Amino acid sequence: MADPSIESRVCPHAEWHDRFDMTAPAFGDDFDEIAVDLVEHCPVARTVDGEYVVSRYADVKRVLLESDLFSSGTGIRGKNYFPKSEEMLRPNEMDQPEHAWLRHSWDRFFTKEAIAVHESEIRRIIDGLIDTFLADGEVDLVAQFADPLSCRSFCQAVANMPVEDMPFLQRAFQAALTAGSMQERTENWIATHQYVSRFLEQRRSEPRRDDIVDAILHFEYPDGRPFSMGERASALMQVTAAGLVTTGAVVTGAVYHLASHPEDRDRLVSDRSLIPRAIEEFLRIFVPAPMVGRRLTGDTELAGVRMTKGDFVWYNLGGANRDPAVIDRPEVVDLYRESNRHLTFATGRHRCLGPEFARMNIRVALEQFLDRVPDFQIQPGFQPHFEAGMTRRMTSLPLTFDAPGSR
Repeated sequence: MADPSIESRVCPHAEWHDRFDMTAPAFGDDFDEIAVDLVEHCPVARTVDGEYVVSRYADVKRVLLESDLFSSGTGIRGKNYFPKSEEMLRPNEMDQPEHAWLRHSWDRFFTKEAIAVHESEIRRIIDGLIDTFLADGEVDLVAQFADPLSCRSFCQAVANMPVEDMPFLQRAFQAALTAGSMQERTENWIATHQYVSRFLEQRRSEPRRDDIVDAILHFEYPDGRPFSMGERASALMQVTAAGLVTTGAVVTGAVYHLASHPEDRDRLVSDRSLIPRAIEEFLRIFVPAPMVGRRLTGDTELAGVRMTKGDFVWYNLGGANRDPAVIDRPEVVDLYRESNRHLTFATGRHRCLGPEFARMNIRVALEQFLDRVPDFQIQPGFQPHFEAGMTRRMTSLPLTFDAPGSR
């Protein structure tokens, strides 16, 4: 029998190999270390509920690409992470052809040309947010910048939803998707569904605006099957959750890295041509939605482990993005990295719909923040804390800087 003390020294997170638990208090803060450990020592872990977790790049990519075998249609959220009675998220929790029908009805809102139309408006939103704290010489970047940016850019530029309601939705989605009790997650999920349902009913009585909300309201299955109001609400929940809880997490992570690595901050301040590559590194490291699942429609073998029809498999994007078999020196944030094959936006049929919108938001946020707050520091004594589950975000980031005219 192996000496457990030796195993714990070789695998510092060995308990996660067969007791992986997204609801554990340590999951958010230790996620990076856990992901690295799984990639190195345990390519197929087991959760506390007996589900599988795959973390190496090749295995994650296979799960993503073989979407007929690894199905999304029965749910992507695991056995005990959400109640089984919840509405399915559309189109994420759909298989073909329904997934393609609904997703293709949204594509035109997320092309590079469609996204570019919103850039000047989002730049104004970002400048307005910076104006609220610039004279103070300090800011909690999460509460005063990253979270409001996600709210404002999504509801104003994409969905024409009331700006004043977005902070509520953002908090509710964050609470529903990160670790906490089943009751807390359920209550917040129900609250978001109720809000979105009411909003859709209101929009039905208004003139069309030719936005994504109208696309959801007036979508019909090509084969004549009904698309219920419950399904429409779940579709708007899907796109709203993606818009409100992901981009801000990456912006926060990017600024945290630049504050704790001033040499990289100075490089971006002096050479803006590095920002596109930097964004890909920040997306790779600060994965905002690292854990998603699929259910097997047949028997298979993955990384030497036999799995059977009906088994649930979580794929760990954070682990895939740290796999040294694909990413050279994956622990290093390299602003000059030329080859960056991260899977933050996934791949295959279920690849994220809005990567260009996310990249544009992050780029403009960094450009404007570095222009107006070029020299910033983390407040002394601060230790980052992450909430995590299916999504992951830093909860606070207190910065100090010289206010204009303070020198």
